[in-house]
Parts: sequence; structure tokens; C-alpha cells
Amino acid sequence: MKQPLVSIVMVNRNKEKYLDEAIKSVLEQTYKNWELILVDDCSTDTSVNIIKKYEDVRIKPVFLEKNVHICKATNMGLDLAKGRYIARLDSDDFWRKDKLEKQVNLFENHAEVKVCFTKLDLVNKESEIINDSMKELYDLYNSRQKSRIDWIRFFFFVGNSLIQSSMMYRKELLDEVGGFKLAYMQCHDFEFFVRLIMKCEFTFIEEPLLAYRRTQTQNSMVHPENDSRFFNEYMNIRRHFFDDMPDALFGEAFRDYFLNADAVSHEEFLCEQAFLLRKCVGWTEKNPILGMMRLADLFENKEIEKILSEKYSYTPKDFYAQNSVFQYYEEEKIQKLEKELQEAKMIISNQEKHIRVLLDVKDNQQKYIENMQNSASWKMTKPLRTVKEKIEKKG
Repeated sequence: MKQPLVSIVMVNRNKEKYLDEAIKSVLEQTYKNWELILVDDCSTDTSVNIIKKYEDVRIKPVFLEKNVHICKATNMGLDLAKGRYIARLDSDDFWRKDKLEKQVNLFENHAEVKVCFTKLDLVNKESEIINDSMKELYDLYNSRQKSRIDWIRFFFFVGNSLIQSSMMYRKELLDEVGGFKLAYMQCHDFEFFVRLIMKCEFTFIEEPLLAYRRTQTQNSMVHPENDSRFFNEYMNIRRHFFDDMPDALFGEAFRDYFLNADAVSHEEFLCEQAFLLRKCVGWTEKNPILGMMRLADLFENKEIEKILSEKYSYTPKDFYAQNSVFQYYEEEKIQKLEKELQEAKMIISNQEKHIRVLLDVKDNQQKYIENMQNSASWKMTKPLRTVKEKIEKKG
């Protein structure tokens, strides 16, 4: 019986240091019926030469002449996939030898399984396992929710804890949910996971079949702009979280959080979703803007406005009061704060320069005194200075 084809999509952008290891981990798989669609996203290092040295016909390179970024490049690779199953491997990660074999066996023996993840090891730039030194991160990526419902709640209130390089899924599921959305750069995988969990359960092989690389260049201190983008993308995922969720699934997943435990109608569910969005960041109202925006829209529907008033005791007056508590965005104030910050940085910089000048003067004076004290004339005139000090004391 012929083994089913697995389509592996790898996108590379300037990962010359790790690319060989990633490709070799595919070549060394115990499962042999695969195709590696390797999309090079206009690398400017030696990546293209590294890819071209491999002559295995199962490796199908795509060399882009213009950098299009991760989502579009991945979608190009997915469009070429012909396999029954799809796997993704980032070009700085690598697999254990039996990764594909174990996942394919699971799918072939369990028709109900549509998505499968594995455990992982964290590795550094030298490919050394660093699970102990990054234990919190290791525990997070290998943590599990009890059920699909728990995953939905976790994704909404907390965020992502899964790594796509460990994942395999049936191609028909890709045809159903579509590829990556171009609005996302850092959270493209999380947004994809959200769409998948709306369709089916996730299954896990609890063995570390992926080596997931973590390096200092991924630190937000190195790229602070990533923090802002990461948060904005998370908020956008939450903004659309309920868009395609069936009412039955929404009720099952979130009824424990309903303000009106008896809510059953679609309109009531829309109200509950708005109130949930007010607390979508860790079940707090630190940033309720998504819920406030949704409530503003709901007030335009007279039927829902009536439901808000009668079943939730929530009127436009309540909205106005809450809208005075939180400040979401004010261009002039932000510009003013940024100007004050730059001025403060300039003052600190000038003060630091002044301190350095004073320290230099102090050092030079100390050296002058030491040189003078060590000079012959200073030593010869010591008796005269002693007599002078005694006379001054008597006077």
C-alpha cells in the first residue's frame, strides 16, 4: 500500500546559519513520501546557494525576486501542495527523525483526527537543548488544554501556546479554512490556529519531535517595535474572534462567563460577545476598547438596544459613563508625551556628558597633584611647609 504524500512548506528569509540543519532534518525522516516546497523570500545572504546544492527531486524550491513576507510566501507554498497532509517547518527549526512517521500513522489509524501537534524541545543557536534554562517558556509550549472548548477559551482570554513547526493537518481542512491572512506578521500562526479550533479538536503526540529555536535576536529588547505589532495583532484576532462562531459553540464555550445566564437568542449572544470583548485581555477591563466599539454598533439596532436595556440594565447612559473612564487614543496627547520623553532623554544625555567632563577634570587634577608630590622640588620644600603650618597655627 502506497504511503500518502505529505506536503512540507518551508519559508526562508536570510536563515543561512540554520537552513542546512532544517533541510537535513527533512531528508533524514524515516517517512520518505514527502515533498518539500521551499519558498525563499528573496534572501540577501547565501541561502539561495545552500538550497540549490540539494538535488533531491522531492525538494521543490521557489525563489522569490521580491520580499513578500511570511504570510504571502507561505500561501504561495500552500497553493503548490499536493499531499494528503500538510506540515510546516520554519527554516531555523528542525525535526526529530520520526516526526512525520508518527504523525502520519496517527492520521491513518484515526479518521477523526484532523490536526496534530507534538511536544518540543527548546534549542539555542548552537542547537543545544535549553529546556531547563527557559523552563517557563518550555512549560508554556508543552502545556495542554483539556478540550476544544478549553482551547477556545484559552485563545480568547490568554493567547497562543502552540508552535506551527510541530503541526500536521489534513489538506481538506486547509481547503475549508483557507491560508494565512496577510494582515498578520507575528501572529499569523495564532490566527490560523483560531480558525482551525473553530472547526475541530486538536490532537497531540506527547513526544518532543520538534527542536524549536530560541535566540537573543527574538528578544523584544532587541526589536521593541515587535511588542506593539504583537499586541495590535492579538487585539485584531480578538476583534474577529466571534465572527464565524456558531451560536451553539459560543454558548458551550462561554456560557460560564455570561452576564445573563438565560441568554439563548442570537441577539442576546451578540450582547454577551460585546461584554466579553470588554474583558478579553486576561479577563480584566485594562483595555475594553473592543467591547466598547461593539456596544456602540449594537446600539444602532433598536431590537438589541431594547435587549440591552431590559435584560442587561445597560443603556446609552451607562455607555457614556464608562466611555469617560478609559482613554483609548488621543493623537495630540500622545505627541505631547513623545515630545516630553525626547526632551527628558536630551536632558539626561546632557547631564551624563557634564558628569563625564567633571570626572575627567577630577582625574586630571588628581594626576597633577600626584606628579607634583612626587617631584624633587616638592620634597625639598617640605621642611619650609612644615614651619609655615606651625606659624599659622600659633597665629
